[in-house]
Amino acid sequence: MENSATDGSGCAGTRQTLGTRMQKTRLSLTRHARELTAEHGFSGFTVEELCARVGISRRTFFNYFPTKLDAVFGHADDGLPAGALERFMEARPAGTTGISPTLLGDLVTLVLEQLSVDDAEIRGAHGFFGILHKEPELLERMMKIGPERQAEFTAMVAKREGVAQDHSGIALLLHTLQFAGIRAIERYLESPEGPTLAEEFLHVMSQARELFAQDLHHDTEHTA
Repeated sequence: MENSATDGSGCAGTRQTLGTRMQKTRLSLTRHARELTAEHGFSGFTVEELCARVGISRRTFFNYFPTKLDAVFGHADDGLPAGALERFMEARPAGTTGISPTLLGDLVTLVLEQLSVDDAEIRGAHGFFGILHKEPELLERMMKIGPERQAEFTAMVAKREGVAQDHSGIALLLHTLQFAGIRAIERYLESPEGPTLAEEFLHVMSQARELFAQDLHHDTEHTA
C-alpha cells in the first residue's frame, strides 16, 4: 500500500501530523498530572497549573480530558507506540488452531514496546502509583478502571487466540506479565545504573519460565 501522506493532496499527511502532535500533548498532560500528584497530592494542584507545565491553555485542556482526574489516569493505550496493538493482533501465525505458539513472545514484544520510555516518565509513573492508595478519590477510580482495562485487554488477546474471554491460561499469562513489569520497574529504579528496564523485565520473565517449564506430574507413591 502506498504512503497516503504523499498522495499529492496533503490531507492525509496533515491529519497524521496533527494526530501525532495531539497524542504527544495528551501524553504530556497525563505525565505531568501524575508528577504533580506525586509532588503535591491530587488536590494540591489545579488544572491551570497543569496546563502551565504542558504549555497549553485551560480551554485546550478540555479538548483532551473532561476532568483533572481523567488526565491523571490517561487512556488505556497511552505509552504504546502507534500500531503496536495492530502488530500484535496480526502476528498470530496463519493457520494456527487454538493457542498460538508465538503468543508469549508476541506479548513480551508488546510489553517491551510499552517499557521503552524515558527515565523521567518511569519515575513519574512510579511515584504516582506509589501514592495512589493514600488518595481516596484516585483509589476509587483505579478500582473501577483497572479491572475494566484488564478485561478489555484480556478480551483482545482471547479474540486473537480464538478462545473464550474467561480462558484461565490467558488470565494467568497476563497477570504474570503485569507482575513482571511492576517488578522490573522496581528493580530498575533501585539501580538505574544497572541493567536496562527491558533487561530487568526479561530477567523476571526468564525466572517465571524456568518454574513453569517444570513437569506438573510427580510420583505420589510413598515408599514403605
